[in-house]
Order: sequence, then C-alpha cells, then structure tokens
Amino acid sequence: MTIADILRDMSGVWEGTYTVLAPDGTLLERYPSRQEGRMEGTDWTEKVVYLREGEEPAVRHYRAIVDGDSVEFVDTEMWGTTSRAGDQAIVFTFGWNDRPQERIVEMSMPTADYRTRLWQHFEDGRLSRLTVIEERRVPGAEPERWYVPAGA
Repeated sequence: MTIADILRDMSGVWEGTYTVLAPDGTLLERYPSRQEGRMEGTDWTEKVVYLREGEEPAVRHYRAIVDGDSVEFVDTEMWGTTSRAGDQAIVFTFGWNDRPQERIVEMSMPTADYRTRLWQHFEDGRLSRLTVIEERRVPGAEPERWYVPAGA
C-alpha cells in the first residue's frame, strides 16, 4: 500500500476534535473541526474548517500531487514532506514559510471510519505543544470539490 492508496482510503468528510496540550499535559485548547479530503488521479485536495468557540470558522485549503509514495505540496504558504510508516500510517513533517523556527511532525493512522492524528509542535528545535486529533468519517458525506484537476 502506498501513500496514494492510504489517502484514497481517507477520502471523505471527517469531523473531530483538536485537543492542544502543553508538553507537561496541561490542556491549552480544545475545539471541533471538519476535514474534507479528496483524491482524484494524482491530486489530493483538502479543506479544513477549525471551529473555535466565539470565533468565525477558520478555513484552510491544501493541495498536493501524489504519485505512489511521492508527495509534492502545491502551497505557497507551507512546506511539507510525507513518509509512509508501514501500510497504514503516514508521517507528515510540515511548517509555514513565514515561521521558519516552527516544525510540526504529524503521525496519522486511519482505520476505516475512525482515525487519530498526533502533532508534535517544535519551536527552535524544542517541543512546544502537542495536538491530539480524533476524527470520525461522516457516512455518505462528499467533500467539497474546490479544485478541479486538469482533465476531470
């Protein structure tokens, strides 16, 4: 199984909760989210909606070209590298171009309609916080098609 296969299996709409912790385990923040992912040919597109209480929903769109285990991000604001860990898990290291001191390492492991993701946030090489994300796929829900691949 390749990264493309894992992403194809993860296509759909996922609802869950982000729980942000300090390195000592102290709760910093908790909020719901909705993530919509779609694999079409070699195009992976993703829309994430962060639903913090008392704030307008924050929406981010991501796109990558995926060929087997090769992943190339198409985003001017961020960089990222992706590796497969066995046949089920993905390790994603990423950051934002305007914050070069920050790095996030994400471990994602989907299982059917349930998945968890763990982010380790590093600033200047030191662990600054952890984000635990637990999500469930919304049965029958289709992700928004905000990007149409050439030839589709």
